[in-house]
Amino acid sequence: MQQFLSERNLSNWIACPECDLLVSKPILARGEKAKCPRCSYLLHEHKPDSLNRTLAVSLAGLLVFIPASTLPLLGLEAFGLKNNVSLLECILAMWSREMYAVAVFVFFFSIFFPLLRLVIMLYLALRLRWNHFSPHFITFFRYFHHLKEWGMPEVFMLGLIVTLYKLVGLADVIYGFGFLGFIFFLITATLVTAFLDEHWVWEKLDEGRE
Repeated sequence: MQQFLSERNLSNWIACPECDLLVSKPILARGEKAKCPRCSYLLHEHKPDSLNRTLAVSLAGLLVFIPASTLPLLGLEAFGLKNNVSLLECILAMWSREMYAVAVFVFFFSIFFPLLRLVIMLYLALRLRWNHFSPHFITFFRYFHHLKEWGMPEVFMLGLIVTLYKLVGLADVIYGFGFLGFIFFLITATLVTAFLDEHWVWEKLDEGRE
């Protein structure tokens, strides 16, 4: 097997992540997809205008992060009393009530890791667009993938929906601009992965290393 591989350029082959079948790298036109001939796993998709779309979504996510975290997220009104709270205020309130673990988990999994992924992707997209390469780009892109498993803003949103469902009959719920901002932040964090053409980025990073 080693002799077989040594006689060929490894960059021309793809190993299926699902069944480990080694197949030759296909040349795809825009919008085309390549699947594993044995298990039909999606091996590669040539996404149109991937770099510009990823760049735009990353930038939009970072811009919307500030209002999403600082403006009122939700509020309650009952018996003439009204109270609004932002996402950061929620975390600080949990910390002040000695719910340290919950506050830390919410901060890192709902804010820090998704935000860090957007920062890394914006930085890489800008440098790739300007054809500026550096050996540490590969390390950044690996961190971008590892952080995917740790960013969970959608879990926080699901918790908000459950909370709203329970409070609707007890008080009037006020939706702040922070709530709308957090929805956009969640959408952009998801679209970055959807728009990104990983194979193209790996190829460009590999070319830059050479």
